[in-house]
Amino acid sequence: MNETTADIASPWLASNKQDLINKYLQKILPHALLIHGSYGAGQLPLANWLGNSLLCENIEQTNQPCGQCKTCQLLKAQSHPDFVVIDNDDKTIGVDLVRKACQFLEKTAQLGRNKVVMISHCENMTESAANALLKTLEEPTNNSFLLLVCNDMEQLLPTIISRCSKVAITPPQGEQLAQVAVNKQAVHPFSTIAEIAELTDEDVYNDKRQLLQSLARFIHQFDNGVELIEQIQASVHGMRWLQFGFESMFRYHSGWQQALADNPLSETVDGLDAETVFACLNLTMQANRQLKTLTQANKTYTLEVLLVELEQTIRNAA
Repeated sequence: MNETTADIASPWLASNKQDLINKYLQKILPHALLIHGSYGAGQLPLANWLGNSLLCENIEQTNQPCGQCKTCQLLKAQSHPDFVVIDNDDKTIGVDLVRKACQFLEKTAQLGRNKVVMISHCENMTESAANALLKTLEEPTNNSFLLLVCNDMEQLLPTIISRCSKVAITPPQGEQLAQVAVNKQAVHPFSTIAEIAELTDEDVYNDKRQLLQSLARFIHQFDNGVELIEQIQASVHGMRWLQFGFESMFRYHSGWQQALADNPLSETVDGLDAETVFACLNLTMQANRQLKTLTQANKTYTLEVLLVELEQTIRNAA
């Protein structure tokens, strides 16, 4: 996930940083933190910053990583012996990786300060991996910190969520959101923080447009199902964009014409009535919920079933 924008300009993280560093200096920072927010909101940069702060030799004087001490230099070189990062990008995180991280936290810090484990995309932990983490969450060792970076809380087990202190990232909204958007024309009256990935990254924005173009063709001809499924599976945002497509058409039928501004579905919407669009939206939301809550769900099969149901719904309404 590209978080370049959040790395470069993330003024909305300032309050989170101040709160976290105050708790650390007061020695009341919880040992397990679940840092969560929408994709691209800045949870990964915040976790990296916090990990660096917990290890910096001068943090008590500077209130932020000094960038000059030995530990800061080791972190910059990605060779700090007391900082472990698990990052499988969008792939599954297995139990072996988590067990190694737990064993690492049981050891004494080599440089005498803290030990930090950061798990990025923690929502991708398998159920076995998440269960392996429970003992470490319940029985922390001295001077150890576990930073869980999460993009979708709905995919995490309740047992993990309940054992962590939550740190919510709240990115800008409205006019402030437009200020950080790379393509300001993409900001519409219904833009929310959930869209910050495509608003701040042109490549992600283009991927979204291509998926919506494929959806428009599918609604017309039903001959590109395989291509549409591949596009949905190629991006972590695929299901959200599919749902966004039907939401936009439903808003259009509800009287908000701007909902389809700069949207490839604008030439498609008049071929579907509001009742059909609403039925398609419900089918998409059900499939999305199934994929999020059923860890064993076969994504390709679920999408194939969804497209068959969408085609039947649209054909029956014709």
